Amino acid sequence: MHLYFFLLVVLSLSCASLPPVEASLQQACLATGCMLSALILLCHISARVCWKQIEREHLDARVGADLLDRQMTAFRWLGLGIVILCLAGFGLASAVVQTPYLSKTLFLQAVILLTPGLTITVATWSAEQYYRGLTGLDDKHPCHHAKCLWQRFRGTVAWLVLPILLLLGMTDLITSLPLGEASAAIVTTLTLLLFVPLGLPWLIRHLFRTSRLDKPTEQWIDEIISAAGLKRTRIVRWQTGNRSFNAMVAGFVPPLRTLLISDRALDELPRSELSMVILHEAAHLRRFHVPLRMLTIVPAWLLGAFISRLADGHSWAMATGSAVAIAMTLVTLRIAAIRTEQDADVQACQLAAQMTGTVRDVPTNCEDAANALSSALLRITVETPSARKASWLHPGVSRRIANMQVFATRQTVFSEETTSAAPNAAVMQQT
Repeated sequence: MHLYFFLLVVLSLSCASLPPVEASLQQACLATGCMLSALILLCHISARVCWKQIEREHLDARVGADLLDRQMTAFRWLGLGIVILCLAGFGLASAVVQTPYLSKTLFLQAVILLTPGLTITVATWSAEQYYRGLTGLDDKHPCHHAKCLWQRFRGTVAWLVLPILLLLGMTDLITSLPLGEASAAIVTTLTLLLFVPLGLPWLIRHLFRTSRLDKPTEQWIDEIISAAGLKRTRIVRWQTGNRSFNAMVAGFVPPLRTLLISDRALDELPRSELSMVILHEAAHLRRFHVPLRMLTIVPAWLLGAFISRLADGHSWAMATGSAVAIAMTLVTLRIAAIRTEQDADVQACQLAAQMTGTVRDVPTNCEDAANALSSALLRITVETPSARKASWLHPGVSRRIANMQVFATRQTVFSEETTSAAPNAAVMQQT
């Protein structure tokens, strides 16, 4: 999960907890619309200016694409401030919550609250695609332009936004049923608990473009997964247009979990490196890293709820509780994610050593496994050096490689000591 998308969604929805102010929905929508229209225009003007500069100086169009990408990234981060301005400054959030026909539906409230942030994000994507069309790097037909925007939304923030909207829609449906308040709360809680392990993996699998693997590759990967002790895992090819090196697991319940491996990883990584990428994802499953990360969020939001309850009666109670919960979530989730990523690397090396001789093209010891996974990490990030740096949920590539090398060295030393100790023990026994 990218930090920007997390903040975009959480900050947008949290604005509903701001202290109520007198605001007109029509005026707030008008002011927000004008602000967003100006930003959309600015993004596309930037793309056109960049194209003109590249054309005038006879530079490679890809140089301009990189420059524009950095500009649009800056626009997206600045857009978080514009989102707060629209929702809080213009009073859109308060107007939505106070409007009679919207106050009773969490689904429509969320749609309106998310609209400014998603509009800014799509505008930056549209500007990048507009530039690619102007320079001939891609087709500039409007239908293709719209298709690219949908594919980008589908492959990034959709898996975060759509489940939230679906859950809020189900909550609205439950509250509309003739149930008591306690019964409605129980049904809502059960729906949430069942949706995360059962519904969310299904939704993610259908949001991303996937297809079946060829039979030999599917059989080879299934052998690796089975040898790792994770039978009944569905394996699919993640169609990214050969743009992404990636792999992920959706779900953790055996019959419903799915391993998605991007097309570029399948086509370009050597078998030994690909096997380590697969074992890294298998290690996440075996060590229950996804549920663990989810549990780390719970104390943050409990603390936020406690602060809101403690300051009950003040207009700023909910806003303060939400701010504390968001800040705590950023810290705790980062710590848990970095630790689980490093643990998954180490566990993947151990799994490779344990299945020696059972599956072909898998490294046979911890040292070879660490080298293969290190090589895969470097190959995956060779075109995007920034991806080698530490991010919110991932340690830096150099740190991961160093951690694996330390582990492999320890395992090698331990293995050598064990081997040399065995003959000595035999001699002692004979004596």
